[in-house]
Amino acid sequence: MAQMKDIKRRISSVGNIMQITNAMELVSSAKLRKARRTLETTRPYYQTVFEDINELIAMSGEHSSVYLEERPIKNRAVIVIASDRGLAGGYNINIAKKAIELTKNNDGVDTTFYATGTRIVEILRRAGCKVNRDFTHINEEPTSEEAQSLGNFLLDRYARGLFDEVIVVYTKFETVLTLVPEQIKLLPAGGFEDDSESEVKKFVDIEFEPSPSAVLNQMLKQYVNVTLFGCLLEASASEQASRRTAMENATQNGQDLLGELELVYNRARQASITQEISEIVGGAEALK
Repeated sequence: MAQMKDIKRRISSVGNIMQITNAMELVSSAKLRKARRTLETTRPYYQTVFEDINELIAMSGEHSSVYLEERPIKNRAVIVIASDRGLAGGYNINIAKKAIELTKNNDGVDTTFYATGTRIVEILRRAGCKVNRDFTHINEEPTSEEAQSLGNFLLDRYARGLFDEVIVVYTKFETVLTLVPEQIKLLPAGGFEDDSESEVKKFVDIEFEPSPSAVLNQMLKQYVNVTLFGCLLEASASEQASRRTAMENATQNGQDLLGELELVYNRARQASITQEISEIVGGAEALK
């Protein structure tokens, strides 16, 4: 009888946990739909900014920007976009592994990690990394203002020579089941075309106000802020997708465990009934 009570208690506990995981799955699904809509509307804007910088660099000729200058790397800032909350499968640990890879074979480079989620802080600190918490809590529902605040901080420090390189590590959302840890070298800004064979009309007579360098600097600042915002949105959608998948799997595992426990309980109950019948029959035989 005691064994049956224990099994019933476990069945009740599993059922309660399944209610929680099922509710979390529904909440994550709703948040994922919202995050995907925001992400899909932001991607074209990012692409437009990127194309405008391509065109501007082609037309500005020999004019350059401090944000494009390559220099020896002594101090590196790494922005790690992760979550404040757990129960999201391998979301946080996968992005932590991607970030920690940057500290291997540093050759004397001083690397500071800027975490946007509290969960990642302890993981990085256990790995011996130097972590800054100034920008934690920018993760689940990021805003353009938060991205701009982080971007302006990085731009200012890079322009003053306090950082020689800025890298963003985030999770790219491809599909609900395909979430890829990625890294982008944000500063010095790169990946822009500066090719005379490109389709950009380099000889269009355009006047820049106040100057080509000033316009280029402003566009590069915009590029940094938009890229950060895009990475935050990608990570937000990835977090919700990972949590939804994790809770769906947890609910399914709970159902499987519940089936096994009910089978064990029925067997124990049948054994108890059989034993009682045997005792009744044995008692009746003894009275004859």
